[in-house]
Amino acid sequence: PRRYVERHLDTAALLRCFGASQRQLVTIFTLQLLGLALVAAVIGALLGLLGQAVLIWLLVSFLPMTLPPPGLMPLGLGVFTALAVLVGFAGPTLLRIKQVSALKVLRRELDPLPPSAWLVVGVASVVFGGLLWLYSGSLPLAIGLLIGGALLLGVLWMISALLLSGLLRVVQRFYGRNEWSQALRLGGRQLARRRQAGLGQLLAFSVTFFAMAMIVLVRGDLLSTWQDQLPENTPNYFAINIQPSERDPFEAAISPRVETQSTLYPMVRGRVIAINDQPPRDAVPPDARGDNSLRRELNLTWQSELPEGNQVVAGEWFTSIQLGSNVGTEQGDESQGWMSAVDATQQVAPVPISMEDGLAERLGLSIGDEMTFSVGSDEITTQITSLRSLNWDSFQPNFFVIFPPGVLEQFGHSYITAFHLPAAEQGLIRELITDFPGVSLLNVDAILGQVRDVLAQVTRAVELVLALVLLAGISVLYAALTASLPVRAHESGLLRVFGAGSRMISRVQGAEYALLGFASGLMGAMLAELTSAVLYIYLLDLTPRLHLGLWVLLPIGGALLIGIIGHALSRGLRRQAPAASLGLLGEA
Repeated sequence: PRRYVERHLDTAALLRCFGASQRQLVTIFTLQLLGLALVAAVIGALLGLLGQAVLIWLLVSFLPMTLPPPGLMPLGLGVFTALAVLVGFAGPTLLRIKQVSALKVLRRELDPLPPSAWLVVGVASVVFGGLLWLYSGSLPLAIGLLIGGALLLGVLWMISALLLSGLLRVVQRFYGRNEWSQALRLGGRQLARRRQAGLGQLLAFSVTFFAMAMIVLVRGDLLSTWQDQLPENTPNYFAINIQPSERDPFEAAISPRVETQSTLYPMVRGRVIAINDQPPRDAVPPDARGDNSLRRELNLTWQSELPEGNQVVAGEWFTSIQLGSNVGTEQGDESQGWMSAVDATQQVAPVPISMEDGLAERLGLSIGDEMTFSVGSDEITTQITSLRSLNWDSFQPNFFVIFPPGVLEQFGHSYITAFHLPAAEQGLIRELITDFPGVSLLNVDAILGQVRDVLAQVTRAVELVLALVLLAGISVLYAALTASLPVRAHESGLLRVFGAGSRMISRVQGAEYALLGFASGLMGAMLAELTSAVLYIYLLDLTPRLHLGLWVLLPIGGALLIGIIGHALSRGLRRQAPAASLGLLGEA
């Protein structure tokens, strides 16, 4: 918008001389921008429809057979967003047209931008926040995203400024008399003179390079690294729906031929119907009311000993509890279990249970809280007496809730186990399918392979979006080059006057963009390395490792990509005669 206003100041001055009012000037140029934005918005919306079709084609194997056609709402939102962004960023800048006198324009006695024009940042922020509210449907979320995004942008801006300053200092230390060294120094100086524009372009390209690097890491590195760190004999098969009558024969069939095997855990389905005598949704924090544990049946089990991979972090395990009164047993008699019959009319004391600490934290529960489960046609009131941490990466059966023995046995139940089957014993799977047709066998390796396939197809779709983002970044680079065209032409003319040839000017321009691409790649590599370290530590519980390839490929690739593109876009400047180049700045 600023460049648009500066280019049309002469036209505005002439219109003022012909009697146009300030209001008419603003209206004329606003309508021009709105018309341009409307055409661009319609083209963008049509390209969006095309992009949606491509995304559906890439993800067709994961989607329903038929999808409803796209509605008109996305088209309307796209056009509205384009117009809103135009108003937010260009509106305040148009104030300069009506506030600059015609005489000062014609005499080239222009004052700095009036203070009101600097409202562009505030107005743009309000418009952007309104769009976030429109798309998210939540005002607190929109405000949080706006503030968080502004803070993140500020931090990245400062880091980019430090990175660019350091890179330019290093470049200026290249003392060489050959043309490449001189071109590199001159290109660095040109980039330093356009520092603010360069920082904006650096941020745009570095975020794009970062996103592309993360796709490569997630698809090919993180999952493989996580799988490689698993113990050698980690279970690679799960067997579920083993009936009580099949338990011993099934265990006898697999024990001699597997390398590791977990305990056969009994499993009963139960639903939470009350927490502390209140409906579950009323008893938990608002943000936990949609938790899956309250919307579906849970897999419950019973154990007398703490399962492998579990650790009590609060309370006491069942064997350490002073047993209370229960139905059908003498007080403190563990041989019969807690209850010989479960009946809501007979139960006089809550059954102790052990809960996974993550679920308890999400639901806001602690030691002593009571939960009522519906199992079959009965209701069982329980009390949390211990919290456990689980090793979810062990590929062992894990349970959110564990009961003591003697409570759930009378209900219909099945067994689940996990085992590691060596490659040489894969024939056992066919035998198990034949001998135990009701047992479901899950191949963990096959599931991980499917996860990789899903990641591959999803990342292809994301790569398409990122390619569009990269094209948008290139268009921003072209816009910045066009806006600085008079100054660049003047600089090229001066270099020609001082004896620089077309080849030297070409190298200077290429060096400037190559430095911008190198800094963008370096910034993208740093962001990708930090993000992957966070994923390694907090998501996969792994020791982060350095990806040296990122630090080499991204800066070099960025320098080549942006350097070649910038060099091609500025090709016209190298064909102008010095006189025309030096006169261009005064004619703009």
